Amino acid sequence: MPTEFEFVLRLEEELQLPLFTGYVSRGILLNIIRQVNPSSSQDLHEPNITKPYSVTPLFFKSKQRNSSGYILDPSSPCSFRIRFLNEKHTHELLSIFEKKNSIMIRDKSLRIESVRVKAKSYQDMCADAFPAERLHIEFLTPTRFSALGQAREHLFPEQKKVFGGLVELWNLFSGCPLECDKSKEYLEWLGSSSWVSYYSLRTELKITSKGRIVGFTGRITYNFEGNEQWQRFTCCLASLAEFSNVGKGRTAGFGVVRASPSQKGQSCADPTSN
Repeated sequence: MPTEFEFVLRLEEELQLPLFTGYVSRGILLNIIRQVNPSSSQDLHEPNITKPYSVTPLFFKSKQRNSSGYILDPSSPCSFRIRFLNEKHTHELLSIFEKKNSIMIRDKSLRIESVRVKAKSYQDMCADAFPAERLHIEFLTPTRFSALGQAREHLFPEQKKVFGGLVELWNLFSGCPLECDKSKEYLEWLGSSSWVSYYSLRTELKITSKGRIVGFTGRITYNFEGNEQWQRFTCCLASLAEFSNVGKGRTAGFGVVRASPSQKGQSCADPTSN
């Protein structure tokens, strides 16, 4: 069952943070899991496998910006989110916070003020789905996609890039995967029966511990026609995206999205509104 934990933290002193904090959030997650089950932490850190989690960067008030990043203002709380796509690691995370009420970031201890938990099963995603004729997506953190067979990265959210990755996650973690020919049929339907009706995107450069990373943020609206089965499935994938993130680096806070599907006669969020 996809589950999201939102942590609200409080620090009693200033804390130096990097320009992009998604890797900090991921480090917190892996450190927490390591305390409960070192082998699980190793599994989550294993390269070249699809990971069952995502994080957001830290959200905080900055007291000052310097060449190394930002100074966190201790007068205001900071928050971040951890999401799991299966139940195994959800239980591991819960077990550690039965015993402690703080989180370490670098050499500083942050008190946990609150934890909000949101969960939605894959079955509920299917039950709540409807034939989505439009889907509005906001890319809240820099997003990028692999360009097959090329070193460069793809900086536009083409339908097959966005939903192809989500199909892979659905097939791996939902417990009700599409058969191979059905996955292919869905992607072919996307290519022939969907189009972009609106977008407002811009590229952003992030200086990270892994180097310079360019991604896009902004908004896009997709339209779909025909085959209500696939329109419903697209609605399911939109729900999954809010737990999984999309694109490269989704486990480090890249590709955080908000998705708003709509059906015929129903208006979705105005893409021109703030």
